[in-house]
Amino acid sequence: MLKRVLVIKHDKIGDFVLMWPALYLLRHALPQASIEMFVSPAVKPFAEVCPYVDHVIVDNGNDEEIGEAISARQYDAILISQSEYRIYKILRHIDVAYKLAPKHNWYQYLYKHRANVQYRKGEPCWRGACLLVEHFLNHFGYSIPALPKQYWDKQAVRDKWQAYYEHSAGEKLIFAHPGTGGSSGALAPKDFAYLLTQINANTKIDCKFVLTFNGDEEALAQIINKDLQANGVKVVMAKPLAGLADFAESLVAADMFIAGSTGPLHIAGLHDVPTVGFYAGRRSAPKIRWQTLTQSHKRLAFTPPIGKKTGRNMALIDFDAAAQEIAQFLDTFYGEPQPLTSDL
Repeated sequence: MLKRVLVIKHDKIGDFVLMWPALYLLRHALPQASIEMFVSPAVKPFAEVCPYVDHVIVDNGNDEEIGEAISARQYDAILISQSEYRIYKILRHIDVAYKLAPKHNWYQYLYKHRANVQYRKGEPCWRGACLLVEHFLNHFGYSIPALPKQYWDKQAVRDKWQAYYEHSAGEKLIFAHPGTGGSSGALAPKDFAYLLTQINANTKIDCKFVLTFNGDEEALAQIINKDLQANGVKVVMAKPLAGLADFAESLVAADMFIAGSTGPLHIAGLHDVPTVGFYAGRRSAPKIRWQTLTQSHKRLAFTPPIGKKTGRNMALIDFDAAAQEIAQFLDTFYGEPQPLTSDL
């Protein structure tokens, strides 16, 4: 019986979020086991509140200390979701019988156990981590659980966080996050403000926009805030929270989250919040690869025209058409149901 499993994924926040389906599989296939993770320092507080993770080891940059920490845990298996030669050097002298690496790069051949993690065209990239876990579970004869519709149920604290973000009766809180992630270009503040203004003008829903930000993004949020106020749109700047874990939980307050492909957009997807993502226009289809974990009928995605010269120019997006589509979604999803009519 497997008692303790380590998953290695020391990357950015959005990448950690997209590990949750794989972690869900592990947690539910091995309910008695301790599921543990090796993560980057930035992700640590978030990993510690993940319902599928029991213990966290942090990448402090000291490979000798990391190796000692891993060895002391006496793992039955190590799943290497993020494979690097550095990781191999840390693990090579640790006595763990089953170390599973993805079939990536030449150093895959340094591992006895390897998994094909190439997801199919048209599938999101989070499937790769699931393929790694499914290979592991099949090897040990465990059934593959079905994935849920929602990965993080924090509905019990939704009212608390809606009050924190100054929600009033009848309003829908539409969160918007400036800045960008690795698979998108940045929306210019004037374009973002125009988009939100047009959404507000086109929807029948009573919207309040909540501008979230981190670090240098505050200056972008202030520009958007000023433009929205000048156009009579209800808007608030999000009040800073103590840390990433609180911020991640607080997004349960959102009725929609709008952003480029950033960590916060993906966190909103954990709550199954409707998401609107802006992605680069590439033939590799980042809007599919980096889609959120929100259910498909609650996901909207927009890109500029595909091409080397156009794909990262977010100003080429038709913001009027995008605003109309988003407003129509809000009206349909949150609007009052229409009474049935009869010809009798």
